[in-house]
Amino acid sequence: MTNDTPTSDNDLFARRRRQALGTFGALGALAIAACGGGGSSDSSSGSGSTTTTSTDATLSNLSVSAGTLSPTFAAGTTSYTLSVANTVTALTLTPAVNTSGATVTVAGTTVTSGSASASQALAVGTNAISVVVTAADGSTTETYTVTATRAAASAGTCTLTATETDGPYPLYAILTNSILTRQDITEGKTGVPLTLTITLADLSNGCTPIVGAGIYIWHCDKDGIYSGYATNTNAGSTSTTFLRGVQVTDSNGQVTFTTIYPGWYAGRITHIHAQVYLNDSLVSGTAVATTQFAFPVDTTTAVYNSSLYTKGQNTSVTSFSADNVFSDGTSTELLSLTGDTTNGYAATMAVTIA
Repeated sequence: MTNDTPTSDNDLFARRRRQALGTFGALGALAIAACGGGGSSDSSSGSGSTTTTSTDATLSNLSVSAGTLSPTFAAGTTSYTLSVANTVTALTLTPAVNTSGATVTVAGTTVTSGSASASQALAVGTNAISVVVTAADGSTTETYTVTATRAAASAGTCTLTATETDGPYPLYAILTNSILTRQDITEGKTGVPLTLTITLADLSNGCTPIVGAGIYIWHCDKDGIYSGYATNTNAGSTSTTFLRGVQVTDSNGQVTFTTIYPGWYAGRITHIHAQVYLNDSLVSGTAVATTQFAFPVDTTTAVYNSSLYTKGQNTSVTSFSADNVFSDGTSTELLSLTGDTTNGYAATMAVTIA
């Protein structure tokens, strides 16, 4: 049925007003949404802001504890050289990053910006040390290389190394076993890291380096136990070979071992045993020199105060003069050490045979 009731002017005005408002509402909503009022946005436009992570992977400074960088440090230079005397057996590098949030490593170990690195042992000849900066973005890197050249020893400046007993635990039975020919002798033993570099020289030949000689070292673990033996004072270590190794001297007469700082046992001060075997004498088992290496007392005290060395200080022998091996002096047997208990130590020793 059709409604024939006439529409009044008022009704027509009201209907048209509602239609106009409806159109405005739709357009108004679209306008508000376009202005960002209808939800969140990741856009950096308008009133929002973004933070840009730095990609700056440069150093603001680089210095060394010995020698002089060549060229002198410059932000755009990434390769440096330096030369040091033979008496300089190790050095540290101090890098500083250019921006907050960047990180830096020296020879693979993280270093606090503006602080010295762990000690870097120097072999005679060329030593390359890398410094890597990683920007705050975590991916941009820059590598700096320091090539340090340590001079060879001058002829005629060496002193014959004292001869000492080989002690009760040499384990000669496995001396020719290939498992002992290795640089890293730790075999999982924990302790403060120690890198030991030995330089072998011939007194009768003007102190020239000896090439191709076997050097055998051995020492106890942090608790005073030797591998390969089971006695009343060295229980439970048969069929083991930890902290023993053989290396053959290179063209500079040097070998390097990776080990830990030794502990102590009753009756002896801290030490490392060493023997020298010329040519193929490892097979016959005839050493041409046998000695022991002593450690600076203050360094040993610091190590034994660290948390890893639960046995504590050596209460049985507290000085070289009270030790039955070193009581006659350590002038040719005292290791030169750099480093600390956190980063470990680098030790060097010159062994001279006649």
